[in-house]
Amino acid sequence: MKTLYVKEQGAGVRRSGQRLLVYKGEQVLETVRMRDLERLVLLGSIEVSASAQAALLEAGIETVLLSFHGKFRGRLFPAEGRNVFLRLEQFRRYEDMAFRLKIARTIVDGKIRNARVVLQRHQRNHPNEALLAAMARLERSRESVPSQNSLETLLGVEGEAARTYFAAFGSMVRSEFTFTTRSRRPPRDPANALLSFGYTLLTTELTGAVAAQGLDPYVGVLHELDYGRPSLALDLLEEFRQPIIDRLTLSLINRNVLQRSHFEERGEGGVWLNDEGRVRFLDFYHRALETPFEENGTSMTYRDLLLRQAGRLRESLMTAGDYLPFTPR
Repeated sequence: MKTLYVKEQGAGVRRSGQRLLVYKGEQVLETVRMRDLERLVLLGSIEVSASAQAALLEAGIETVLLSFHGKFRGRLFPAEGRNVFLRLEQFRRYEDMAFRLKIARTIVDGKIRNARVVLQRHQRNHPNEALLAAMARLERSRESVPSQNSLETLLGVEGEAARTYFAAFGSMVRSEFTFTTRSRRPPRDPANALLSFGYTLLTTELTGAVAAQGLDPYVGVLHELDYGRPSLALDLLEEFRQPIIDRLTLSLINRNVLQRSHFEERGEGGVWLNDEGRVRFLDFYHRALETPFEENGTSMTYRDLLLRQAGRLRESLMTAGDYLPFTPR
């Protein structure tokens, strides 16, 4: 099953029998069988015919709408799972602060652990005292997680760990680019542009993964309710930021796959990938998600893991049991 990205501005998507056609003017740019498609992602100004929308919904294929620069706009998804009792249980868990705190601790623990793994892997090949110091601070932050008795103080620990990690992140950038601090709205440099775009793409994947489990993506555990925010998907995102997006960003920059010519600066509007840069990033992003690796003796991809973790979270919400985050070895 594949994800189809449509990036050509002014293009359209229409149905032809059991296939989707991507076209611009009289030219057909791409064709794909709907049975091979899991998700359609539209970046920018793309038209989708009414018959194509109906076919996508009937086939259970999610359509994700992003802005030209990758900002999440929304999604078209078939009617949510019919297991209303599951969603009622999920809503009850949201009101259970003891349960939420228990699961939130494991999420934050997993995030800090995964951040430390990224620094540790870089340190092995590029010894750096600053990385060692950051790893020690992250370990102290992780050790303090079990003692946090509220979501507010837990988020304080998570925030401090994030600042420690990103302060060290710049020392792992070995190219013409520099990274000094995390900037989001808007991203102020190429590395931040890659992180923001990658996190947006991964959030859409996770939104689909939790919805496929019959869960409401907007009712989280660590993240509070907020209008239009897929809080449960963002909960899952925390454990996958570093092993997928951060490592991919460092790889593309340090191997000079992406260079300054792949970005555009928009003054106060920030720095963004241009058309060529987006095409390159998406190519390597897909490779990162689809390349098999060994996980506890089983061949898996990161896309497999996203679905597995969504299933684990569903089980936790149903039974009030523990949740085990993914941690790369």
